[in-house]
Order: sequence, then C-alpha cells, then structure tokens
Amino acid sequence: METDRDSIVRIVSSLAGPIVDEAGFELVDMELAGRQGSYVLRLLIDKPGGVTINDCAQVNRELSSLLDLEDPIPSRYTLEVSSPGLDRPFKTERDFRRALGKRVKVVSADGNGGSVTRVGLLEGIEGGTVEIVSGGEKHRIPVASIRKAHRELEHGWDNG
Repeated sequence: METDRDSIVRIVSSLAGPIVDEAGFELVDMELAGRQGSYVLRLLIDKPGGVTINDCAQVNRELSSLLDLEDPIPSRYTLEVSSPGLDRPFKTERDFRRALGKRVKVVSADGNGGSVTRVGLLEGIEGGTVEIVSGGEKHRIPVASIRKAHRELEHGWDNG
C-alpha cells in the first residue's frame, strides 16, 4: 500500500525527471527525509564528467519553481540538490558502468562465510560480473556476491 510519503516521492519524481533530463543530467536518487512540517527533499544528480555547484543550483531553481506551482508536498520542506559523491555505494549495474575505468573498492563474499576486499581499476561489467584489475591480476566478481562497492579516491602521492 502506498503511503503519503511514497505518493509525494512518486509525484515529485514525475516533476523532477523532465527538468533533470532536459538539463542533461541523470536523476540518480531521490529521498524524502524527516517528517511532515520539516521534510527534506534530496535529489542526487549526475552527468559524465561530474556535476558542479552551478549545475545543482540550476536544477534547484527550476524544480523549486515547479514545486511551488504544483504544491505536491503538503507542508514546509527544504529542497537539496547535490552530486552523488565519490564514496556513494553502488546500488545498480548503472553505478558500476558510470565508474568504468576508475579505481574502485569492492567487498564480496568469499564463499566460506567471509569476505574479500579488492581495490583496483574497474575494467568491465558484463553478464552480472564485474572485472577489476588489482596488483596486475584480473578478478571477475559476480555482482550477486558483492556486499559493498564504491569509488576509491586516487591520491597523486600514492604512486611513490
């Protein structure tokens, strides 16, 4: 059964989608946090090459105007538009595809109840398997066995 919160998210998503798409971004995630009277509506947007603060401000202005007009949220709220951030966990294959060619950290089940952590270059994702090059070796990891995965920062001072 759909709750009021679910209904608000569905309506806002239908309003935000075209604005985000038209501006050349991808709506990565949306969350309605808090409670009635003090909601926080958070949108995460992304694009190849990353999102700037000006990009976030542009989407915020356009969406805020439309939300004021349509009024889908029956109380006070704060609208936040931001980029997903490097350390956002991967939830979908699309998240992995976005990180192709980048350094990632993947924690997966080892088959014995434990886990294996690999940090390396994400070289591919195909057929439900990701391929990571770490320490000169290629590792094929089934997506179904992945417990956590995210981009890993690359420090210029690491290569000494």
